[in-house]
Amino acid sequence: MTDSEPKEFVLAGVVMKRLVSGEQTEGSFCLFENRSSGQTRTPIHVHADDDETVYVVEGQVTAIVDGEARTLSPGESIFLRRGIPHQLMNPHDQPARYVLIGTPSVFERFLAEAGRELRKGEVVGPPTAADIERLKAAAPRFGITLLQDWPAREKAAT
Repeated sequence: MTDSEPKEFVLAGVVMKRLVSGEQTEGSFCLFENRSSGQTRTPIHVHADDDETVYVVEGQVTAIVDGEARTLSPGESIFLRRGIPHQLMNPHDQPARYVLIGTPSVFERFLAEAGRELRKGEVVGPPTAADIERLKAAAPRFGITLLQDWPAREKAAT
């Protein structure tokens, strides 16, 4: 299998199907179709070296950016700029499907190391302790900082 063929990974309870690889775009971006069956959430995290764009196709996805929540419905998108803490979740018991674009294609390499390939016929559930440890170990190598909580926001000068 080459990096240009579709491949499915699991990360944080979400199935991520690679549609366009960094290899195909000379590292400019990678494109994934993500599926959550519900009750999923990424850790609160910050990317140092890449941005993410999310476009919701089905269901609802909540993006929390710098501590502020925004619920996205089909046809809505959000740009997650590097350096800004964020978290993606599907807190509902309903499925959601969304497109994720990583620019440049750092996220794809992170996913290959922090996630795992989806097994044929597998029903994806919550992440296991091993899944979480793998994610924690890989994050720093790809410029991703995992946060325990939301950082205090600076107050505007009066």
